Amino acid sequence: MLALGKKASVCHLGSCCSVPFKTVPLPRFATSTKTKTNVHKQGRSDVWFLLRNVRKLAQNSTRWELKAAPAIASTASFHEARRYFHNSAVRNSRYSASTIMTTYHKELLLGHYDIVGFDLDGTLLRYNLREMSALIYDVLKQFLVEQRGYKSDLLAQPLDVDFLQKGLFLDGPRGNVLKLSNEAEIMRATHGTRLLTDEEIVAIYGAERKWDITTAFYKDPLSTWNGAASTQMRSLLDYFDMPSALVFAQAVDQVDRERRKTCPVEEYQVWQDVQAGLMHIFSRENFANGKSLYFKSMRAEPQRFVLPTDKRVLQWLNELRKSGKKLFLLTGSNVDFANLTATQALGKDWRSHFDFVVTYAKKPGFFTCQRPFMKVDVEKLTEMTWEAEVIKPGEVYSQGNWHGLHAAMASMLNKEPCEAKALYFGDNIVQDVYTPVKHRDFDAVAIAEELLLEDGKYPFTAELDSQFWGSYFALECTPTLWSSFISSYAQLCVPSVEQVAQNSPQKRIICSNPYGFSPRLPKELETLHLKNCNRG
Repeated sequence: MLALGKKASVCHLGSCCSVPFKTVPLPRFATSTKTKTNVHKQGRSDVWFLLRNVRKLAQNSTRWELKAAPAIASTASFHEARRYFHNSAVRNSRYSASTIMTTYHKELLLGHYDIVGFDLDGTLLRYNLREMSALIYDVLKQFLVEQRGYKSDLLAQPLDVDFLQKGLFLDGPRGNVLKLSNEAEIMRATHGTRLLTDEEIVAIYGAERKWDITTAFYKDPLSTWNGAASTQMRSLLDYFDMPSALVFAQAVDQVDRERRKTCPVEEYQVWQDVQAGLMHIFSRENFANGKSLYFKSMRAEPQRFVLPTDKRVLQWLNELRKSGKKLFLLTGSNVDFANLTATQALGKDWRSHFDFVVTYAKKPGFFTCQRPFMKVDVEKLTEMTWEAEVIKPGEVYSQGNWHGLHAAMASMLNKEPCEAKALYFGDNIVQDVYTPVKHRDFDAVAIAEELLLEDGKYPFTAELDSQFWGSYFALECTPTLWSSFISSYAQLCVPSVEQVAQNSPQKRIICSNPYGFSPRLPKELETLHLKNCNRG
């Protein structure tokens, strides 16, 4: 992965930061029409299938441990299992007072958290995805042509927005783009921009349709964050990454055209070139010096790319603080870029909404490593060269670690860190949801703007509703890897912070399904669960 100076910034984790675990996927689904017909003849509902998988669901998100669940073989045992599941969930939930999962829904009560944190890009502020995608696509192609020697006809390639999707994986050595299932099976793939057939996928990746590196990512995303795996595979985790899939694919096409008459390419170097381009355009050093066309465009017209945040969100942040909570902003963006975008979205006084602001946090390492906090000169918007001995509220810091930040806020609450419960909002499923929940003591709310596609007024449907790749949440009868991660680690998944901000801190937020998607399941998962496929 890259060490970038903005949203996509990551760190060099080291072996101590990887903790193997077993991912709890969404329940598997049978695809047999005959099975579906027989089930409906028996009159069994979708809830019956949920309860049939009661043990898997009990391990979901809050990771309850149920040692035994009654079998479901009759109406009586159905209700018995339902009661058992609900009672066990309440008894064993890590935060039983604040987050309760029943057979029908997940619930979240903000009032039971002492500390609430927020990512910035894609969370507290949203981007004009049409303008942002086009900008990143253009400057990345220009880098490949001007700095890496690709032919200029790459610049003439069109921006095919239907090829864009968050959550895809790049197989660098083979020149392929992959979409993964909830168990890391390759559901759909391209070589360059050409869609591969099922037979070709099996020929390349084997009958199980799996690649060992993406399987390792599925088992523990942090195990592939650095080292050899990061030079071969890239997971496109957010909207800043999204355009690079198309640039990568079109560059692979160009290499194939040039080499077709000589010899086939045994191993592609395109990913290394795209990676260098991403590091260049997003490097924090290039914000001030004008070397990054991306930053240069952002500085010239921030209003073109950054959407204003709803004022209700700012009012809600103030309500959270008035209710006694400590708030922090944690972003991978460097302080100068964060100030540019936050000022555009939240206003000039954006820092006043938080007790602590930490920039260039190098997530996910912020949650797993022990980097020092560096002082920030808020007038010059630069990171100073010396460490902060003590972190104080109202200041801005760079880098740092969760242990120190948690301890500082717990002290303000007159609590021990283990008593100060924390919740974090973020859109990057690995950096903002999986890592703080799996490797630290957080709960997390996932932001997935793809949920807004069901709103007929959503302006960026073309950029997020790919007909080529299918839904971000599912493909035919199979949930995606990201649906599984969201269900397993997020307390809730919402389309935007604005939705949560409509509720007071004292109001319990309820979603109508056991997977945490609020206010409702994505239509693709809803159709999958209730109509097309049944759990086996």
